[in-house]
Parts: sequence; structure tokens; C-alpha cells
Amino acid sequence: MSVKKNIRLRGDTSLWALIIIFSLLSLIFVYSSSSRIAVMQHTTTFSIMLKQMRFILIGFGVIYLCHIFPLGGYRKLAYFAYIGALILLVITLFKGESRNEGTRWLTMFGFRFQPSEFAKIALILFVAKVLEEDKIVAFKDFLLRLFLPLLAFIIPIIWEGFSTGVLLTVTVFIMLLISRVRFSYIAKGAGIVVLLVGLLYGGMVLQRSLKKDEGPTLASSSRLETVEKRIADFLGIGEQEAEKESDQVMYSKVAIATGGIGGKIPGNGNLRHVLPLSNSDYIYSIIVEETGLIGGVFVIGLYFWLLYSVILIAKDCKKVFSAMLVCGLGILIVTQAMIHILVNVGVLPVTGQTLPLISSGGSSVLAVSIAFGMMLSVSRALQDERLYTLELTEEEMKSVTGDEKTEQS
Repeated sequence: MSVKKNIRLRGDTSLWALIIIFSLLSLIFVYSSSSRIAVMQHTTTFSIMLKQMRFILIGFGVIYLCHIFPLGGYRKLAYFAYIGALILLVITLFKGESRNEGTRWLTMFGFRFQPSEFAKIALILFVAKVLEEDKIVAFKDFLLRLFLPLLAFIIPIIWEGFSTGVLLTVTVFIMLLISRVRFSYIAKGAGIVVLLVGLLYGGMVLQRSLKKDEGPTLASSSRLETVEKRIADFLGIGEQEAEKESDQVMYSKVAIATGGIGGKIPGNGNLRHVLPLSNSDYIYSIIVEETGLIGGVFVIGLYFWLLYSVILIAKDCKKVFSAMLVCGLGILIVTQAMIHILVNVGVLPVTGQTLPLISSGGSSVLAVSIAFGMMLSVSRALQDERLYTLELTEEEMKSVTGDEKTEQS
């Protein structure tokens, strides 16, 4: 009996269960929440749901391919992924298409996508690889091997989408905290970031005030103005001070408040007809309105289940790369989900972050599918290692010993 026939490439069952549950929730609530979008796009909610189903099915294929891809292959691709993603981010910075107050979209070979969604995965891969090499023995090493590459990567992301840059910064910060990197290096790096952000923002505001009558400048770009407007609206000190909050935030809060304990049942919500981006940026509000507090807590519980599963996988990892990769991807997905939820309940300013694997959108679904596939690849490698060892000790060892005795005789 061949050892290979008995080694199944399955991965962690909890991750597979979460993928299926998230996908079902996505189909239900993208269909339920898309009435406003359907009217604006002159289509039907069923067509939007079918489009999301196509992305999910493609996502399942991506997950399968990524989960059978050898873990060692990801190590070899780490630096190439970083360079490729950085190039796409720079291209998007100058040639990208504007949508929803952000320049995030790029069209290549007839396909329109968000490079920042895939860049998040590339950066986690890069950080995991650098941390595995364990060559950060001085602050100079930290600057050259981690800080400067991270800075070069995150700056274009922040310019294209401020919240995505913050999300990545928080994720990498947590990865560094649980790694072997000295805390003093991390603290110094964080201090430099705060200083640079302050200087950059101050300089841009000064430039805008001095040259406000000389046409558009870097400081008067929509990105800076969007961030300022969203923070001002959130604090109630912007131009909409009389209203205290934008319509989308107000509708989102109303949707959550009217959901009650059990909700209105999917398809019976009222705010889906008026809430902008109800099937993407504000889908959690629709979930709570239609399933109530029970459904809202259930969705939050799913992401904490994901975090718990990731921690269990990381604990079994013997190599730094595997542990950092699965932790980084898990933290990225859960943090993005929490930001989305906190925005929907009005705790954070509007960010534009989707609810991973539930909100509509091709780039988001495919990027998260890659992340799940890579996490499954790590868990599959652990399972295969245990199965291989088990078979050799209990089954194959006897046949090997028997073959050796036959040859000797």
C-alpha cells in the first residue's frame, strides 16, 4: 500500500465549515440587500445574487488550488509577491479609476479589480518570510529589512484607501508583537510612523492653504478631503453639523435599532431600499435588521471562531513562517470584519471596508479566498505530517521491515 494514497489534502475542518457558512450568508444577504443597487444599475436583485454566486464558485476553486499548493512554494513566492503587488499599487496610484471617493480600481487585460485587496495578502506573506529568517538582531536590521519595505508598501495603499492602510498597519503591528522582534524596535518604528504622518498631514494642509487659489494640488486631492470629511462628520464638526451624521450612517443605525431580538426575516427589511452600499459596506446593518440581535451576534461569533481556529493551527506550527502566515491572515480577516461592524454601529467613521466573504464584490471575495486557501495549506501540511508519521509507525514500518528481511534472505 502506497503512503501517498492515504495522505489526504484536507486541511482544518473548521475553516472549511466557516467557508461554507460565510458563502451561504453571502448569497442570502447579498440577494436581500441589493434592491437599491439593482434599481441604480437597472438590473434585478437575482442577477446581482447570481453574479455573487459566480464569484463564490470561482473563490471555491481558488481556495482548492491554494490549499493544495505546497507550503514551501509560498516561501519562495513571498518576495516576488511583494514586488508584484507594489508595482500594481504604484500603477493604480497614477492610472487607477476613482470609485466611491477612492482611487482603488485598475483595469488590466479586460478585468477590473482592486490591487489593494490582493496586496494585503502579499504583504502578510512578505512579513511572515522576513520574520522566519530571524535576521533582525539590531534596530538597523529592523529598519532595512522590515520598516522601510513596509513603509514603501503602505504609503500608496493609504493614498488609495486610508482605511486599508490602517487595517494593514494594525495587522502587521500585531504580527510583530507576537513575533521574536524586540518590543523596543516596534515602539521606535511606531514613533517614526506617527511623526511622519504628522509631518505629512501638516505639510499637505499648509500647501493647500497657501495655494488654494492656484488650482488642484496634492494636498487638495479627494483622498485627503475624504478622510477629513469622514472624521469631521463622525465627530459632528463638519459641514453636516446640523445633521450630525451622514445619511448612510443614520440609515445604518436605524436598521440595527429596528432589528430587535429576532429581526424582520431576510427579505423583509425596509432600510435596504434606502441605505447606500447596502450589499457591501453596510451589509452587517441589513443582517441585524433582518435577523436581529441573534443574527448579529452569530456573525460576530463566526469571526471569533475563525480567530480561535487560527490560534489552534498556529500553536501546532513548528516553523515561524507557517505560524506567522496563518496568524497574519486570520488577524487581517477578523480585524477587517470588526472594523466593518464598528462602522455599521456608528463607533468608527465611515471606512469602506467590506465584511469578509459576505459582502458583495469580486476582488474582496477572491482575495479572502486566497487567504483561506493559504491558511488551509498550512493546516493541511500539519495534517499530512501527522498522517505520514502515523502510517510509518503503525502500518508501513512492518512492510518496510518485511521487505528488508526478504532482500537479505
